[in-house]
Amino acid sequence: MLRVLGEREPSAESSARGTPVTPMEGRILALLAGGATTAKAARETGLTTDGVTYHLRRLSARWGATNRTELVARAYAKGVLVAGV
Repeated sequence: MLRVLGEREPSAESSARGTPVTPMEGRILALLAGGATTAKAARETGLTTDGVTYHLRRLSARWGATNRTELVARAYAKGVLVAGV
């Protein structure tokens, strides 16, 4: 189970790690971390596949990630995604 950091009170440590993500970006990242495709992420969020791709491109540019695996890894490293119970 994965949780997006914004779903709970942010700690001082996580706030200092960088640019926060929007709730939609966080949800898309959590879905990708769980292995969802662009189409599945679109269905789960109510966006089009182009909408999901838009958010992924913006996050990739912001964090300098070259692919989805790196994008998800950076989300964990920045504390945006945390492993749940």
